[in-house]
Amino acid sequence: MSRSYHRTAVAAVGALIALPALALLTGPIAGADPSDLSSIGPVAIDGYTESLTYNTVTGAFDNYLAAPVGGYPYDLDIYFDPAGSGNGEVLLTIPFLFQGGFTDVDGAITPISSVNPADFVNSDIGLIDLGGTPDPALGVISFGPFDLGGGYEDMLSINSADFAIDNYLTGVSNALPFDVDFFTGAPGSDTSEFLLTVPLLFQVGLDDVGGAITPIFELGSVLNPDLGLSAIAGL
Repeated sequence: MSRSYHRTAVAAVGALIALPALALLTGPIAGADPSDLSSIGPVAIDGYTESLTYNTVTGAFDNYLAAPVGGYPYDLDIYFDPAGSGNGEVLLTIPFLFQGGFTDVDGAITPISSVNPADFVNSDIGLIDLGGTPDPALGVISFGPFDLGGGYEDMLSINSADFAIDNYLTGVSNALPFDVDFFTGAPGSDTSEFLLTVPLLFQVGLDDVGGAITPIFELGSVLNPDLGLSAIAGL
């Protein structure tokens, strides 16, 4: 066989290897390195909270905006990869009510639409596409605090991903302030918590994890009085 034939064969094999490798490198998430990411925010402006995360190498970016409209929260997520891929995503989430938007991967547009919370996707999928990790509190929605009158306030928080619930009540009894916290985990988790706190005096309650109940009794109120919010991945 001639040397030119060998050169042609080698070039052909090289092309076959290079094409899938090139496709891998130009994919929407391929090569995403968290160390290349930089973030600005979250920045709070007039009740709006905005976070911008971008890839310092490719220029891809994700912008996540959370804001209340009519007292109800919504999240707007925009992701764009300008590195010649044409990939992007726009997603509007109104917790427990609606998700709508689309993803664009190599020109293939897929709509996103659901009114069933059980079918909701992560409301910040752009950050995932960028190679980042969503905020641990993402998906936790709080309603309130509501003024119940008589010095009582109540706040309800729900994890929209697994439907774990935390309810936090504050009030005053006999001139002493108190906090009552109740948490129940995702359906089927057999996990819950109840905690009564009289600030600077004592805490009493119980913690149930997988059916194993642990009593809580602390003098001086040394535990977080809203343990349930932490348990549902809130801040």
